[in-house]
Amino acid sequence: MKVLKTAVLLAGGKSSRMGFEKALAEICGKKMIEWVIDALRGTINFVIATSEKNAPKTKAYCMRKRYEIIETPGRGYHEDLRFIQQRIRQPAFISVSCDIPFLRSEHVNALIDAYKHTKKSITGVVPLSLLPKGFSPSHIFELSAKKYVAFGLNVVSKDEDEESVLVFEDALLGVNVNTKAELKLANDLMRISGRCRMGKNGDRFAA
Repeated sequence: MKVLKTAVLLAGGKSSRMGFEKALAEICGKKMIEWVIDALRGTINFVIATSEKNAPKTKAYCMRKRYEIIETPGRGYHEDLRFIQQRIRQPAFISVSCDIPFLRSEHVNALIDAYKHTKKSITGVVPLSLLPKGFSPSHIFELSAKKYVAFGLNVVSKDEDEESVLVFEDALLGVNVNTKAELKLANDLMRISGRCRMGKNGDRFAA
């Protein structure tokens, strides 16, 4: 029986638009990668795919935290994903981007449940019309005359010729944080969502 046993958190990109390693960017005083890990922890086993070439500080941080790491070549998304598939050696796994801080465990569970029924690769998407203003999605596609954002929560299966889409009607889930301006907006949205509190000196903390 095909079951999802592992999530791979992708944190080895160049972060060229951010200007520094975005996995370590802070939202409400908490590193962005930790917001994503919180959604995975207790839901599914996870490993972190990172690269000494592109993200040496992220790799060092993960080692200090004693997270399990897969060292990728850092040649690009598709090349690194193929490398990860060879290392994982499972029929399928979840791939999740490090820049989706509004991910929650219920989103991950919904993806796991969807795979139980489809047994094929799945792309998680959010309707483009729901995306908060100020964010520029990298991956937009059209399906049945409606535009969607692929935000970075997927099932990667060896059956590459078969793929399905899982639609999440959650505006914040579609937020990818790739620039300093988007990082500021994400801090504001986290505060509005109630997951961030303000200190006496104006500093923000994860609630």
